[in-house]
Amino acid sequence: EPLYEAPVLGPPREPILMVMNLLRSMEYSNTLPTVGLDGPPLAEFYNVRLYKMDEKIGQSPHDFPSVFSFFLPEYVPEAGPALSAQLAAPEATILDMPKIIGIQNGMISLIKYGLSDCNDGYASYPGYKWCSDDGLYYRSIGHLARVPAGTTIAELVSEVSLLLTAGRLSQDNRDTIEAACSAETDHDAQFRCIQQLIVFSTEFHSTNKMEKSGEDRAVDTTTVVASKEPYKGLIYLYISGGLDSFHLLAPHTCAPINVYERFRAIRGKNSLSEGIGLTLEEMLVIDGNNLDQPCSTFGIHPNLSILQTLYNDGDAAFIANAGLMAEPVDVNNYRQMTPVQLFAHNDMSLETKKDDIFNEFVGTGVHGRIADVLKSKNLPVNVFSISGTQIVNVGEPGGVAPFILSSSGLPDFNAAPSISDMDAVILELNNATRKDSGIFAETWSNLLSESMASHELLKTELDAVDVSTAFPTGGIGAQLKTVAQLMKTKESRGVVRDIFYVSQGGYDTHSNMQANLVTRFTELNTALEAFVAEVKVQGLWPHVTVVQFSEFARTLDPNTGDGSDHGWGGVHFHIGGGLVGGKVRGLYPDDFVQSPSNPIALSRGRMVPTYPWDAMWKGTATWFGIEEGPEMDKVLPMHSNFPGKTYSAEELYV
Repeated sequence: EPLYEAPVLGPPREPILMVMNLLRSMEYSNTLPTVGLDGPPLAEFYNVRLYKMDEKIGQSPHDFPSVFSFFLPEYVPEAGPALSAQLAAPEATILDMPKIIGIQNGMISLIKYGLSDCNDGYASYPGYKWCSDDGLYYRSIGHLARVPAGTTIAELVSEVSLLLTAGRLSQDNRDTIEAACSAETDHDAQFRCIQQLIVFSTEFHSTNKMEKSGEDRAVDTTTVVASKEPYKGLIYLYISGGLDSFHLLAPHTCAPINVYERFRAIRGKNSLSEGIGLTLEEMLVIDGNNLDQPCSTFGIHPNLSILQTLYNDGDAAFIANAGLMAEPVDVNNYRQMTPVQLFAHNDMSLETKKDDIFNEFVGTGVHGRIADVLKSKNLPVNVFSISGTQIVNVGEPGGVAPFILSSSGLPDFNAAPSISDMDAVILELNNATRKDSGIFAETWSNLLSESMASHELLKTELDAVDVSTAFPTGGIGAQLKTVAQLMKTKESRGVVRDIFYVSQGGYDTHSNMQANLVTRFTELNTALEAFVAEVKVQGLWPHVTVVQFSEFARTLDPNTGDGSDHGWGGVHFHIGGGLVGGKVRGLYPDDFVQSPSNPIALSRGRMVPTYPWDAMWKGTATWFGIEEGPEMDKVLPMHSNFPGKTYSAEELYV
């Protein structure tokens, strides 16, 4: 008897190996389309280019997230029969709902459209044409080029089964596929249909034998929140490009040192120019409410009036001169004690989102680690990005899988199916199995069926829900609208914690800083006004916090193009109905000029941070459910390096 017929032998296959199997067995060719292009192709030849595969399928060549490769350290999946049997199946630990949908959408796209971005394909946009399931592959950089040897539908199924499952396709599944693809009258369309259905079969996804019971598979999608914890939502607002945050919050009334005059001078005011600093007349004035600050009042940029309103209501606060640090530093030791590429967008952005400079938890971000801890405490939590794949949302292997949404919602599963009732056929291929059937085969079928049901439920809920408030279209407004919509689905998702990532770009203001920030701040202000109004309508404002970060601040000293260049320490804010707001925390600089007596000023008004990102994160993490001790040490591995420089939940929240 073949070994694969034993129920406990024949493990699942790794997603990246299945992609390679499909590419090689179906004879992938890099041939670009030769007719029908709008213009000349971008290149005469492309190598295979698989785009963001870690996001789509959970694996990417040469990019292990940890010493355990892509898998849970225990190598045992967290759901399904393999878990019940306590069988090692590292490949199955990757398989959560977003990854399963990503794997299968990519394979369908590859078969129908070639290697492209069509319907969540594995490649990026090649620069031409449209998605069309007609065998012409107009929008691809290559396609599956095998010419089938078989002529009848049965011969085609046998051929693809041999190539993709080593001939292990069961007679039940063979009959199902033949019946479904016979509806296609074109020979090539039948061949593509057969490939699509076989890559959904358990025989393709494991080398374990599957024996069906003849019954439909029961999938329970009900969600019950066992926890009595109140709902809380955490939104990470990332300002991309390096925010000139001294133009967001400026000194106003300051004594005994006239910090405002120093501020205007470093911002370029002289007898010939007003420079780029906010004037007293422009500022929206707020009380600092902090005797440690050098100023009694500060001024918010006039195009961010929502922050003044929230601040005066006690629902917003600032932390001054904060930034990414591994430990406290000054101008004399900052380079030796801050092992990152300071002032570089890519490194500072990555490290800000990780908040783990020494890589104690390799490949993870602060959101992902928060979610991992909450999951370990059985607190139902979802993690979403409305702005692409982000390291901030990534936890350890086997942790909470982040959902990647666009501002228009959740991507479709199997968009534009090739045959009618295709989803029903896919479920039939993965129907209930007998007790003596292969455990690993059943694990795949069980996870696929549950993922399809969960995806449909979430997408249906999200598509059906609407908000009461008018949001700006596009950009950060559309992202925050999606966040508000997702919050309205919290009961159906069965969660008590939601974590979101949104971002706004356009802040790399090397020229015309003032005009550019008027545009950016106006857009952000309108979006935040709508979001706050909507969350209040939903009754969730006391339970929601928005934390704002950027990779770095900018030079106070302008360049010759009326812009500002890459800096370090700056001002950031957080808003929410549960804050102890109305206060400027941290320590706003009172001297911006580099000198032997100034421990925090570098050239051109680049400020060395006085407070770390952890200053805001520590109290926020506690409010969200993270306890002091090992939990906090995991979420914020560097927080203990800053005694007296972080704020507790009691200081930040009511």
